[in-house]
Amino acid sequence: MVASGTPTPISATPAATPSARASASNRVEQPTLSGRSGRYRASIVVNATPQRAWAVLSRYEALAGQMPDLQQVRLLSRSGNTLQLQQTYQAPYTFGRRIQATLRLQEEPPMRLNYQLIQGDDLRELQGNWTISPLGQGVRLIHQLQIDPVVPAFIRPVYDELFEANLLQSMRLLKRLMENP
Repeated sequence: MVASGTPTPISATPAATPSARASASNRVEQPTLSGRSGRYRASIVVNATPQRAWAVLSRYEALAGQMPDLQQVRLLSRSGNTLQLQQTYQAPYTFGRRIQATLRLQEEPPMRLNYQLIQGDDLRELQGNWTISPLGQGVRLIHQLQIDPVVPAFIRPVYDELFEANLLQSMRLLKRLMENP
């Protein structure tokens, strides 16, 4: 605060000094997560072109084994920009069980990917979208989803906590894959 009681301009704060700006630019962008109880929005800034981000995101079968929960992906069908995939998940939030889900995907390259559950083991609902939004340099990768697992109510808080940790880890891994060709 300056003597008059008005807020100090941002340019006068320590974060605006050259060394602080250099330090800030070297920081690794961390994902943000909002929502709870199966309704989430995760976001992260990625230093990549929309085309590069899309190329990584849409290599469905190649992501199996690289993502923390995605064990297997099989393309069942493709008709233009509409696909059906079978995915097998296994992670702490599945409590060690292998969960299979068949998804319908609608691609809008290179900016958006919508998906919806057709059939899944122990899942009442799984739907969402990925959005790649261009920034001045790079893109913002956003994943919005709704998931409703078939788990006992007393386990749901543990499930949610494990799922949220997995979602954040997945965003960090996608950032790394998109930035390092």
